[in-house]
Amino acid sequence: MVIRKKKQKNVKQGYDRSDKHGDCWIYTAIKSDTKLHLAHSTGKRVQGVANELIATVKKRGKLPTQDDKASFFSDGNDQYTTALLENLDVDTINYGQLIKMRENGRVVSKTKKIIFGVLDEGDIETVVVERYNLTLRHGISRFVRKTICFSKCKNMLDDHLDVFQCYNNFIRTNSALTIETPKGIKNIERTSCMAEGITEHPWTWKEFLMFKWTGHEM
Repeated sequence: MVIRKKKQKNVKQGYDRSDKHGDCWIYTAIKSDTKLHLAHSTGKRVQGVANELIATVKKRGKLPTQDDKASFFSDGNDQYTTALLENLDVDTINYGQLIKMRENGRVVSKTKKIIFGVLDEGDIETVVVERYNLTLRHGISRFVRKTICFSKCKNMLDDHLDVFQCYNNFIRTNSALTIETPKGIKNIERTSCMAEGITEHPWTWKEFLMFKWTGHEM
């Protein structure tokens, strides 16, 4: 969550730019096996932002079928349920929620809930996206709590997220994706895009900045 222009408590109801000021939520979609930052959307905690996220996931991912279903896991935000049903065929997806109960800011219990599809409750986890959210906080100064670097413009926030997405996918190696080799041979460090088979090596910033965009979404 990011504070822009003014704190949410100072945003008056009916203010014509209330959607541009106050709290801003970041919705992210991470592919758990390769840690690929697949999509994100930003805005108020409203249905439209969740719809935008799932629509982007649908556009960038492989379209699921009844024989090859896609599985989605999230927290207890039911906006995702509506977004999934609006963008994908319910017969081609599995969806489960991990609902955490908190007391005084501490998690005291967890409930795993199968919303639709066929799932093993033990597979319902959100640890990957939660860890990535921590990576975002460490990697982007405007996400640090109680900082003077908070976002003052949503467009700049979106641009910063886009750049970090490319950095995470193409440049940053992830220790969880490292391929161990026989003793005496250096382990193969991989980025998310290497694990996906999109590229064969970690990119440099120069490669990224000099890449010629052909008009197709990466």
